[in-house]
Amino acid sequence: MAKPLDPLELLRTARAASQQVQELITKSTMPPAQRRALVEGVSRMVLPGEQLQAMIDLADAFGPPKTQIAEIQKVLIEQRAQLETMLAELDKIETSVDRLAESSEQIAALQAPLRAMLERRQGGSVDTEDE
Repeated sequence: MAKPLDPLELLRTARAASQQVQELITKSTMPPAQRRALVEGVSRMVLPGEQLQAMIDLADAFGPPKTQIAEIQKVLIEQRAQLETMLAELDKIETSVDRLAESSEQIAALQAPLRAMLERRQGGSVDTEDE
């Protein structure tokens, strides 16, 4: 013979399941506000008459994260500005290095006659450093 359903036992089972879900949620790595909304939503879902509102509240809590997306966009804009500043600085450094290379070649060209004269006077080669 089948045992009749005991409403109090069903409620206890539902509450136990709710507590287990809450423990799992607490251990997860959700942001605190979402974790709190999920725990409250799950708790309210087992109460008679609260299921529909609990599901609506949960859907609202896990809707599009507008503020998080806006914050990410703000950070990206700041990083882009930093990168543009760094790129401008890199261009300046590159220009300086190019000028330094040109100056180095000009100095070497100006020193060439002096080196040749020294070589002739000494009758051999003059020690030169690699440019």
